[in-house]
Amino acid sequence: MNPQRQQLYDELAARIGNTPLIPYTGDFPNNNHLFLKRECDNPFGSHYDRVYLELFREFEEYRGLQPGAKVLETTSGTAGTAFAGIGKLLGYECHIAIAGGVDAAIVNIIQEQGVTIYRTAERDYINGFPDFLREFLPLHPDFYFLNHSMGKRAGAGFSNNEITLNAFGTIAREIMQEIDIDIYMPAVGNGSTVLGPARVFTAQTKIITFESVQAAVMYDQKYPSRYEDRFGIKPGTLPRHRLRGTSYQGIDFPHIRHTVEADLITGAMLVSDRWQDYYYAQATGRDDFKALPHWDQTFAGYEDLGRSTRAGIACAIELAKSVENQNIVILAYDKADRYDSEAVIPY
Repeated sequence: MNPQRQQLYDELAARIGNTPLIPYTGDFPNNNHLFLKRECDNPFGSHYDRVYLELFREFEEYRGLQPGAKVLETTSGTAGTAFAGIGKLLGYECHIAIAGGVDAAIVNIIQEQGVTIYRTAERDYINGFPDFLREFLPLHPDFYFLNHSMGKRAGAGFSNNEITLNAFGTIAREIMQEIDIDIYMPAVGNGSTVLGPARVFTAQTKIITFESVQAAVMYDQKYPSRYEDRFGIKPGTLPRHRLRGTSYQGIDFPHIRHTVEADLITGAMLVSDRWQDYYYAQATGRDDFKALPHWDQTFAGYEDLGRSTRAGIACAIELAKSVENQNIVILAYDKADRYDSEAVIPY
């Protein structure tokens, strides 16, 4: 990489990461302490800023990518903003496949970067990406697919994307420089913000994940058969959840599978909302979901934060009822302005 290009990367690196770790100021039980790592304060508004800085660097240094080339990604929203923003700044022609049904607010932010967008069928959500890629990539051999969610094919599945995981490992290092962390509570999306930091935290740090009760991908792998025994239905039975960026049944994300296989998580929690409560009651005649933490509620002073962060707060409050004197950390993944406006429930 020539000196001028290296300087551009160095300038970007100085802006990305080292995000604030902020104490939660609301009521929190049992002398526990909650901290929010504000990844939403990265320049392009998400934890994925860290990833795309390193993915573009990797592709330039080792895979022949040159400024002006066509680059492709898939996204349910959050990763797309970082890909588009950093890609444009670095001089790339960015193309993104976005899952149908994603909030118009996030799509508009991505479009403002001058990105070419392809929409997969709403009924398929992110499960439409494999079919899209199988059709698109052979017809466009000049495109570079960065694929933040997976590495190379390895046997029947795919390997981890080590660039993504290493980028998220920096989150753990920054947290440990500031506090003695007891519990890390990440959302389960493709599993990368679980596995990346989990490999860096010490063995004394417990990892407890959360995800939508509709999907329950890591939960179901961590506790085989428990979901169906507990709720009387299989994960993924109900209509698609609205907690964008968290897990979804249908794709075998290696980061999730490898996290469970390595026994890196202590526990897994499930989050509901008023829609999933309704769908579940309609399907089963039961109200078990109402006892779960709910993301669609207000947390005074944190209205600017997005749904996954609200889910994290709700889960941390629930967890804190059963432990004492613990430092708990969640990620503030992105902000509320990246979601379509919806009323929340004043529980």
